[in-house]
Amino acid sequence: MRILIADDEQDLVDALAAFVRERGHQVVATVTTGGLDVIHAYARFQPDLVLMDIMMPKYNGLTACLALRSTHPGAKVVFVSGKFNAEHPFVSNTGAVGFLAKPFDFSKLDAILESQAAHTHTHAAEAA
Repeated sequence: MRILIADDEQDLVDALAAFVRERGHQVVATVTTGGLDVIHAYARFQPDLVLMDIMMPKYNGLTACLALRSTHPGAKVVFVSGKFNAEHPFVSNTGAVGFLAKPFDFSKLDAILESQAAHTHTHAAEAA
């Protein structure tokens, strides 16, 4: 899969990017400057999946996800957050496909990546 990673903590972005690459996926872009830049990066790179923090400057992740999904309904976002949980109404109403609580277990990220990769390959095969 082609993955966009967005978090305002550079160390976390680096760790996520290393893990994603280790699992055989491509990191098409990383964003540390905020949600508005995530929207621009998504439009430019059209990734299969976005791993995105919720608490970021210049549009938080929730706002960025809603904006992405309004212009790109097929956008798949997995939130990575230490402040919210998956059941929070703001999170559950965004259309995100997954949620990882910080600090997170990389095995949970691996499971999400595998699930989304299988889903992405299934749709690609159906389209062909």
